[in-house]
Amino acid sequence: MVIFLLAVCYSNQASAQKITIRMADKSYDEFAFVEAIDLYEFAYEKDPENTYVIRRLADSNRQLGNTEEVEKWLKLLIDRRKEEPEDLFAYSQALKSNGKYLEAEQWLQEYAELRPEDGRVNIQISLLEYIRFLHQDSARYDIRPVSLNTEGSELGATFYRNQIVFSSTHAGNGMIVRKYKWNELPYLDLFVGDRAPNGDIIHVKPFAPKLRTNYHDGPVSFDPRADKVYITRNNVGKSGLKKDDDGVVNLKILFGGKENDRWEYRGEFPFNSESYSTGHPAIDASGKVLYFASNMPGGYGGSDIYFSVFNDGFWSEPFNLGPKVNTQGNEFFPFISNDGVLYFSSNGHGGLGGLDVFSSVPEGGVFKEIENMGYPVNSPKDDFSFVLDETGTEGYLSSNRANGRGNDDIYYVKLNYIPVIIRGVARDRDTRDILVGAKISVANELGDTLFTSITPKDGQFEFEVNKGKDYIINGQKTYYFTNEAVVETQKLRQNDETFVELFLEMEAVDEDGYPEPKRMEEENGEPLQIIENDYVGFDIGRWEIESAAATTIDQLIEFLKKYPDMEIRIESHTDSRGDDEENMLLTKRRARAAFEYIRSKGIDPLRVGYEGFGETRLLNKCDDGVECSEAEHAVNMRTEVKVVRKGEYRGKRSKRNVFYF
Repeated sequence: MVIFLLAVCYSNQASAQKITIRMADKSYDEFAFVEAIDLYEFAYEKDPENTYVIRRLADSNRQLGNTEEVEKWLKLLIDRRKEEPEDLFAYSQALKSNGKYLEAEQWLQEYAELRPEDGRVNIQISLLEYIRFLHQDSARYDIRPVSLNTEGSELGATFYRNQIVFSSTHAGNGMIVRKYKWNELPYLDLFVGDRAPNGDIIHVKPFAPKLRTNYHDGPVSFDPRADKVYITRNNVGKSGLKKDDDGVVNLKILFGGKENDRWEYRGEFPFNSESYSTGHPAIDASGKVLYFASNMPGGYGGSDIYFSVFNDGFWSEPFNLGPKVNTQGNEFFPFISNDGVLYFSSNGHGGLGGLDVFSSVPEGGVFKEIENMGYPVNSPKDDFSFVLDETGTEGYLSSNRANGRGNDDIYYVKLNYIPVIIRGVARDRDTRDILVGAKISVANELGDTLFTSITPKDGQFEFEVNKGKDYIINGQKTYYFTNEAVVETQKLRQNDETFVELFLEMEAVDEDGYPEPKRMEEENGEPLQIIENDYVGFDIGRWEIESAAATTIDQLIEFLKKYPDMEIRIESHTDSRGDDEENMLLTKRRARAAFEYIRSKGIDPLRVGYEGFGETRLLNKCDDGVECSEAEHAVNMRTEVKVVRKGEYRGKRSKRNVFYF
C-alpha cells in the first residue's frame, strides 16, 4: 500500500513537472522570457538534473541580456559534461560580456576545435590581443549618460533639426501602459527633447501623437529637408499585433510626413513582409537611399544590413551590403553620416561584448572594410544605435552597459579627435612659381597657432588636424606680403586629405640696379640667381686656358668688378669615352685652370667656386657602351662658367624668365 501511494505521488509530481515545463515553453515561444524564466526556475527546483531546463534558462536569460545568469547556467551544463558545441560558443560570449576575457578566449578555442568552419571564430580567436587593441585609443571619445534615462529603456536617439527624437518605455502623461512580455517593460513610445550645449537632452515631451501606436514605436530616421520620418514599428493590424506562422511579431518600416506642422502617417515601405522583419531605418543625406536591417531570406546570418534607392517615385529592390558588413551573426541599427560613412552594430564581427558599434568608409561606393569603434564607444555589453550630428564630432549611442540607470540608456558621445590632413603648396602669386623657405602656420578659429613648418624645395606643406573645425593657413616669406586661406574640415572623413594653394604676393621694391637673372637654381638648399653664363673650350686632353677661353672669361669677370656681391661658379664635364678616372682628373684640372686664371685677374678667390665632374653628369643617353655620334658626344663635353648672385631676386621680373628650384 505504501509503495502504491509513493508511486501515485511520484506520478503526480512528474505530471506537474511536465505541465510546468510545457507552460514555460509556451511562454518562451511567445517571447515572454521573464515569465518563462520564472517557470523554468520552478521546474529546475523540482528537477535540478534536467539538462533541457538548464539550457532553456540560459537561452531565456540571453534574450534578456542577463549575461551573468547565462554564464551561471551554461557553466552548470559544462561542469556536468552535458554541453553541446553551441553551448561553448554562447558561454564564451557570456564570459566576454562579463569582462572575463581570458576565460572567454579559452572556451572560444575549445569551440573552434569543434567548429573550425564557423566564421565567428576566425575573427575572435586572438581575443585578448584584439581587446587590448580596442582599448588603446580610448582618449578619442568622451561618453556620459543623458539625464532623461529611467529604470526602463531609452534608446534610438536621432537628430531632427535642433532636437533629439528617441524611444522610451516611460509612458507618462496618462498614456495607457501596455507591457511587452519579452522583458515586462512598457512598449516603446516616441519622445522629443531639446539638445543642450553639453549634449544633454532636455525639455522632453511626447513626439507626433498621430504616429503613436499601443506597441513599439521607434527607432526613427529623418529627412529634414523634406520633413519625412521613417519609423520602426511592430506589425500591427486592426485587432492588435499580427504574428507570422511561427508566432513571431515582425517589424515594419512606416513613413510619416508633416501636414500643417503635424506629423501624419504616409504609408509603409513596399518591401515589408508578414514573414520577416524590416526595421531600424536610416535615410542618407540625399534622402534617396534608405538603409535598414532585415532578416529576409537570402542573407548571410540572422539580420543583415540592406539598402534601397528611391527613384522615379519607387523604391528599388533591397540590396544586401554583402559579407564584408554582414556576418553569420546579427547586424542592426545602421546609420549613414553626412559624409557617407556607415555605422552599424553587430555581434558577428567580434569585439568587446555583445553588440559592438562598427564603421565602414565607402570605397568607390562600396563598403569594403569595417572598423570596430573601440572602447569606450563599445563595452562588454550591448552597444548600438550610434548616430552623429552634421559636423560628425558629436552624437549619441544606446547601451545596456554596467552602471547604467535602466535596461537600455542613451549616452552622449563627443569625438575628441578625428584626424584629417591639410596639404598644400606655397606659390608666388604673379609667376605661380613654388616658394622655398616660406613659413606656413596653422591656426584655429580663435587665432591660436597650432603648427608651423618651413616649405622645402618643392614648396609643399602638410598638417594633421582635428576634423570639424575651420583652420586658418597663414603664409609668410621675406619680401612677400603675408597671406591666409581658410580650410573647412566638417565634410571630410577620417584621414581624408584636403589641398590648398597658398599664393603670396611680392612686396613692391625699388630697383637696386642689379641685372635680372636668366634663371634660378639652388645651391646647398638656398636660391641662386644665374646672372650670366657661357662656355669655354679646351683642346682634346688639355686644360690650358687659350685666348678664346680667356676672352670669354674676361667678359664674365666684368660683372664681378661692377657688382661686389656677385660670384663665379665653374663646372667642367667630359663625355663618357675614355677612362672614368682620367676623365674626372681632366675636368678637375680644367676647372682649376679657369679658377687660377680668374684669380690672376685680381678677383678674391673666395668669390669663385669650381668643380670637375668627369662623366658623371651626362646630358643625354651617351653613357658607356651606348653608340652615339660625334655630335651627340660633343654635347657632354663642356665647361660652363656662371656669374651668380646668392638669394632671391627682388627686382622687376619679365614674363620670359622661368624661375625654378
